[in-house]
Amino acid sequence: MSFPAGQSRKTLIFHIGDHKTGSTSIQLAFAQNQVRLANGPVAYPAQISNNFLAQHCKAYAGDRPKAKAEAIETFRLKARQVANSDAPFCLISAESLEGVPAAVLKDVTREFFSDSADEIRVVAYVRPHAARLLSSFTERTKTGAPRVVSGDLQGLFERSREAGEFFYLPRFSAWREAFGDRFLLRPMIRPELYRGSVVDDFVRHTFATEDFSITASNQANESLDMVDLMRLKVLQARIQQSADRDLRRTVGWEFARILGTLPPPETKTKLRLHRSLAEDIRETYLEDARAMDREFFDGRPLLETELNQAVESAAAEAQSTDPADYLSASEIRSLTILSEFIFEMLKAPKVKWSSFLHNKRVLDVKKAKLS
Repeated sequence: MSFPAGQSRKTLIFHIGDHKTGSTSIQLAFAQNQVRLANGPVAYPAQISNNFLAQHCKAYAGDRPKAKAEAIETFRLKARQVANSDAPFCLISAESLEGVPAAVLKDVTREFFSDSADEIRVVAYVRPHAARLLSSFTERTKTGAPRVVSGDLQGLFERSREAGEFFYLPRFSAWREAFGDRFLLRPMIRPELYRGSVVDDFVRHTFATEDFSITASNQANESLDMVDLMRLKVLQARIQQSADRDLRRTVGWEFARILGTLPPPETKTKLRLHRSLAEDIRETYLEDARAMDREFFDGRPLLETELNQAVESAAAEAQSTDPADYLSASEIRSLTILSEFIFEMLKAPKVKWSSFLHNKRVLDVKKAKLS
């Protein structure tokens, strides 16, 4: 499924994630001006992403007057950027909008953006249930989520099930109810992606055209090897003692960015489900998968098939997530020393490291854009 061909004078697209569905690759492609459409340019009013809009959406729907006023000013500024653009398309990408109720974003678009564009579209990708659990474990380890850093896949599954995470139908149905046929949901399943690329697929279906080019490949945020993930776990186990969530997150992103500049390991061990857990995931999410396939994918058993394949490909026994099973005692000692040293540096009161590391990432994107 894609949006119909043809366009209004100006079309505003909100790309709302989900997390771990190639959002960073899409954002980098547009932030670095790598996408060329035959039917006109795409304005991208962000240095990397507009994830900060999620907190403003929640503040706008909340009852704190100061936060709501700041949100209103932010929306007005963003709407002016859209209105002042001469491009036929404007893209706002923020995977953190995944956590914003659809009705709230609908109110925001109606109140602040309806005069900025002739048409507003919303695009999302959904990763199959088992794959989402795996990617969430990796991401939450990377960003220092305390219960994940100190836990395992089984624990994350049990907590997410209890919290109602990864039950997709209610959330995506709400998005469709809010935006009707202006809401597009695509499956994050490699064989289903146009040219096997999430960036190509996004352009193809969001802008309803095959007449485009992408000047470089930007498959960002490749899955971490288990050994590297365990190295990061040692670091985050120390840094998580800081209450600054943004700091833990930006440190994890910087660690992953640096890994991406290094040659890949000779052998790579992937995070895997074990069979009993895969069966629990299938039992928990099977009805949700079937309903999603029926409601959003024309009855094709895409998510159901992925659940079955997750069981078939699962390991017999649970995979260890203890760094000691992947790293030598000597390396763990060295990493612990470095982690302590880094943690003490990060406590420096005059340096806001989360901002420093974020700005460094933005600078890297700007350099790539100019090269």
